[in-house]
Amino acid sequence: MSVIAFREAAPNGWKFRTLCPKVLHVKNRRDMWRLAFVAGLYLMAYSFAAYADLWTTVFVIKERGAHEGNVFATSSSVYMVTRALPINIGGAAVMTACVMFSAIYAGRMDPQWLIRPMASFGRVYLNPWSTAAIRISPLHMLSLALGFVALRLLAAGNNLLIYFYGIAPIGAPIKIIAQHTSDVFAFAIVLVPLFYVLAIGVSPVAAKLLSFWRG
Repeated sequence: MSVIAFREAAPNGWKFRTLCPKVLHVKNRRDMWRLAFVAGLYLMAYSFAAYADLWTTVFVIKERGAHEGNVFATSSSVYMVTRALPINIGGAAVMTACVMFSAIYAGRMDPQWLIRPMASFGRVYLNPWSTAAIRISPLHMLSLALGFVALRLLAAGNNLLIYFYGIAPIGAPIKIIAQHTSDVFAFAIVLVPLFYVLAIGVSPVAAKLLSFWRG
């Protein structure tokens, strides 16, 4: 049987090993199944968070006459489910791609950032595939994906606070800022920093997942 030679890093330099095509095929299939499982698991979490956000939004608008702060899902200040659904589907595609990127490149992570995940957000780069960035970008991509799920759950919690107590910790600042600027600017200036803070907050969880995938 033919073999395929490759070399791998060792403490004292490079050493050569051989793998038969059958073993490589099994390994590739295992990696593909793991990738599909990770993507599917994330999609389940994303779908739950998105449904909670959408359902509570519709519910609180109907029962309390609240107004949706997401200008991209409204038309003339009226909440449009037909607009919200494509946005959610697009978000699911982008964030799942981030998770898959993290799973694929987990082995390229610099271990020091898995120990100090929050500190890694001080590093700035433009291309996540670059030689320097790939040692840290899988952590950031996974953190953003998990942070987005946390953001949707937080939005659902905001809707429930409106229903039970009449307060909107997220919506109120958007409304105040919008009165002096624009709806789009107000939405962005509140949600983008919040999203970034949540991504940093969940980065230790992302680091543990990456450590597990590396192992």
